[in-house]
Amino acid sequence: MLCFGMSEIQLEPTAPHPVPLPPLSPRLVLPSPRPAVSPLPLPRTAALAIAVAAPAALGAILMTLSHDPSPMLAVPAIAFGVVAATSPALYIATAATGGAEPAPTLAAMVRAFGAALGAFGIALAGLLLPTAFLALSSVSTGTTIAVTTAAVVAAALIGLRRLAAELAAGTLPAPGRALVFLGWSAATLGIAGRLWVELAHEVLS
Repeated sequence: MLCFGMSEIQLEPTAPHPVPLPPLSPRLVLPSPRPAVSPLPLPRTAALAIAVAAPAALGAILMTLSHDPSPMLAVPAIAFGVVAATSPALYIATAATGGAEPAPTLAAMVRAFGAALGAFGIALAGLLLPTAFLALSSVSTGTTIAVTTAAVVAAALIGLRRLAAELAAGTLPAPGRALVFLGWSAATLGIAGRLWVELAHEVLS
């Protein structure tokens, strides 16, 4: 307030003008590595032992149709033989299509396949009781083939899912490697499926 003689002049405070902020520059969001996979519910050696025993038990269910013990050896041979024959191709293709992402080591690939086989065995072991009940309580041989096929396919898909998670853990997303894995999975399932169909024909003959 200012005084000039007998008059008073009151100055009103003025509001400060907002200062314009500079435009925000867009930030580059980098993809984060995928999280690690939770361990199997059993020790890996026990899971691998189940991975051998569960296919043999599934072969024993097929043995009730032919009264021939060969399916007890043929089912584990298909499961492990196909994986052993096709896994080198997956390792080479994964290493070649990673781009800037480093290729997995041989030890990491072996651990991933061990975990996948363990998951396959645990899943198949969990399906053995309902599969045996449906197969042995049915009078149709087609039902036995159908339920055993469904069990082994479901366990195989669980094993493939575990393998994909193990290979992707701690790495950045790589579309090329995902396509390689899908192609390898389809080829592996196709080879195993053909051998399974031949085994089913032998059991039914």
